[in-house]
Amino acid sequence: MTFFGYMMKTHRGTETGAGKLAGVMDTDRERFPRNGPVKYDGWHRLIRDYIHRAPVYAGLMPIFESCWEQYEQIEREKRRRYRNARKND
Repeated sequence: MTFFGYMMKTHRGTETGAGKLAGVMDTDRERFPRNGPVKYDGWHRLIRDYIHRAPVYAGLMPIFESCWEQYEQIEREKRRRYRNARKND
């Protein structure tokens, strides 16, 4: 799942800082960068730089960092479970 997809599925419409970030991302959906699976470090930098440069995201960088950390942890765990399941087949 992309970070964009994670934010839309998990946080869009919630009354939280993450919900606010997801709402801004939703209005920016045509331009917001979409990462490929597993490429966390490079995409973290690319998306962070995009958010840093776009005025519409002013003040949301700490929320992005927290959400990215959660996203990466969830995706790494899903990948680990998948690999373990394949080993046990």
